[in-house]
Amino acid sequence: MLFGCADFLAIADTFADLTAPLVVQATYIGVEEPPEEMSLKGTSWADGSRVQALLADAGSLDDLQSAPVDDAAVALELDGDVIDLESDSAGNFSASAADGLGWAEGVDASLVIDRGGEALLSLMTPAPPQARIASEHAQNQPMEVDLTGQAFDNVMVTVLRLEDGKTVYDSLPTDIVGLYELTHSVGALSIEIPAESFGSPGVYAVGVMGLVNADPDSYQGVNLALSAGAIQFSVVTVR
Repeated sequence: MLFGCADFLAIADTFADLTAPLVVQATYIGVEEPPEEMSLKGTSWADGSRVQALLADAGSLDDLQSAPVDDAAVALELDGDVIDLESDSAGNFSASAADGLGWAEGVDASLVIDRGGEALLSLMTPAPPQARIASEHAQNQPMEVDLTGQAFDNVMVTVLRLEDGKTVYDSLPTDIVGLYELTHSVGALSIEIPAESFGSPGVYAVGVMGLVNADPDSYQGVNLALSAGAIQFSVVTVR
């Protein structure tokens, strides 16, 4: 994922009041074991659990092209295990289950950033969401996902068409502005999947993520935020 000029113009407005030069926004998503009749092979979730951290220099927003940061060391610590995140594009660091990343409920997860000084942000991984997803759904009709009353800060949803593995809907942000808004907010715990996501009959996977945000208030010299949760997939037949 590459940062565009429009993204940094938005960041300039969003981060105008920040004094910390380094902005780090991260998500850690664990994948619960899918139903036996479903395979994630060939989909965007084939690599399993994932962690993504986006880094930008809030002190250089007048020079938009230099704002992404790639000269940092980024790692996720999980109960003593350390997973190094690799930079695969400007300002984007990530790792997945293919790199040894795992997921378990109730584990201390710490994002560690080293760029001439170390910053760390921790949270405890939450339980998976308990979403009530019907096994059958009408074509060209929206679907409501509701986690109200569960101990999350936000709910995110992805929908996969299993026939070809295509992602037909995804509410999880992938740009630094969207991640900033996610990791600094407590949103409504219900979301409506658009009707066009189920535009053709077939078998779909509906993945629901219940996310919690770490508390970034204890940090100095870096604006760091982390959101984490598990994604639970359900198989839905659209007729």
